[in-house]
Amino acid sequence: MKVRNVMIMVFGLFLAISNTPSVRADDGSMAALVQKNADLEKRITALEAKPATPATGLQLPDYLKDLTISGFVDTSYVYNTNHPDSGKNTARVFDTEANSFSLQAAKLALERLPAKTGGVGFRIDMLLGNDAQVITPYGFDSSKFDVEQAYVDVLFPVGKGLDIKAGRFVTLNGAEVIESKDNWNYSRSLLFGYAIPFTHTGVRASYPILDTLTGYLGVNNGWDDVKDNNKGKTVESSLAWAPKDWFSSNLNVMYGPEEIGNNHSNRALYDFVLTFQPIKKLTFKINADYANEQDAVALDKNGTWSGVAGYARYDFNDQWSFSDRLEYFADPRGLRIPGGVSQDVWEDTPTLEFRPYKSLITRLEYRYDHSTDKTFAVGSKAVAYQNTFSLEAIYVF
Repeated sequence: MKVRNVMIMVFGLFLAISNTPSVRADDGSMAALVQKNADLEKRITALEAKPATPATGLQLPDYLKDLTISGFVDTSYVYNTNHPDSGKNTARVFDTEANSFSLQAAKLALERLPAKTGGVGFRIDMLLGNDAQVITPYGFDSSKFDVEQAYVDVLFPVGKGLDIKAGRFVTLNGAEVIESKDNWNYSRSLLFGYAIPFTHTGVRASYPILDTLTGYLGVNNGWDDVKDNNKGKTVESSLAWAPKDWFSSNLNVMYGPEEIGNNHSNRALYDFVLTFQPIKKLTFKINADYANEQDAVALDKNGTWSGVAGYARYDFNDQWSFSDRLEYFADPRGLRIPGGVSQDVWEDTPTLEFRPYKSLITRLEYRYDHSTDKTFAVGSKAVAYQNTFSLEAIYVF
């Protein structure tokens, strides 16, 4: 006997008992009971035919299905043993506040990837905090809120899949990224801060040439420009080669005018990143950059900057890791590092990382900077060195 029929009989018996008088029921009362059973059966049938309501009570439209929501909150404290009167850490990009607590970043990202067979997706990254103020693009007021990325992503079913992004997106250059959680150190390298751009606004296409080789080609407004500062455009290209799980490399090239109102003086950037993992727990990275800009110093006097950074990281277990970064940056024309003087700067940054929970990253970092010029300060006195200790906590969701 079906469960449904049993339910009808039980409810009918309950109704009969609750409505039966102390004397024996007559034929009229029996007819009424049969009618009640029939009405009950109709109600149960109607309930069975009604679609089930989702547990969330929310039906998402098709264009929001497969939507991924992610983000993080990044807080820090930096202690500068030099105690500069300016209250700023010199030659730093994101960790600029000396002897201060900081909200480095609070980020919310929304992403819907296009279908693998072809389709349309999008991504939006909203950033709040000190890091947002650093990457606010040319043409906008300096603010602690920024739309780091916002682009339409279209995958065309051509060959192995031609992917085209249009909007604002992060650069392909460098061994580090804007999000500290995805780096090995808390502070960013000199190369990431001064040798390369952060973001671009334009169009970027990528295509898997081979299973191990992907090519990128794009046109954009230039370095960190949402609103172009001249009438020219910058071309970007990249080759990402990953022949093995333990070895990968990226070669990136950018070329185009970057000076305000100048459409003919071009800037060329060559960026190379290599990642090598000889054993499971040990990983190395090398990042090298060279840039040349026409007429950057004066008419017919070009400017250059270059540098190299080496990284090492050892993962003791799922919770503990140790990383070290050693780098050198040359700014012979004083074009990139604040201060505008010719100098060579090197730094060493050992970092201890502890992840007590899956969603929590904590770091203790020491960094030593040294310059060929007296770029730094002890109080108000100009010196050639700087020491900082940093604590960082990141919650990831």
